[in-house]
Amino acid sequence: MKLSQLGSRIKAERRLQGMTLEVLAERLGISRNFLWEIEAGRKAPALKTFYRLSAVLNVSADYLLGISDEHKRVEEHVSTERNLKMEKIFEQLSRYGDRELLMISNMLDEFEKYRLFNAQKDGRDVL
Repeated sequence: MKLSQLGSRIKAERRLQGMTLEVLAERLGISRNFLWEIEAGRKAPALKTFYRLSAVLNVSADYLLGISDEHKRVEEHVSTERNLKMEKIFEQLSRYGDRELLMISNMLDEFEKYRLFNAQKDGRDVL
């Protein structure tokens, strides 16, 4: 991912939605100047800020990152409560170092195996 591509997509989407730098920065909880630097491709947003960008602009992370050129909107039915929970999780994860993140990742892998096993045992489909 090129920072310049990320920045230009954020800027284009912000303008398309009629938002000023000030309004978007306030909604993201960052300074106007830092948002300007992100849009200029000079700085990368933190993971938490990137997640908020996708949510506030209502576009997929894949689009912002240049993984997809398809200008998809995020599904409208995703609840605000779920978004807030995810935001809290990202905030908590940002406090950990690489070793702790690896341990958390391994725990989630094991949890997923457990969840799939139980779903198969119960005859349920799992997404």
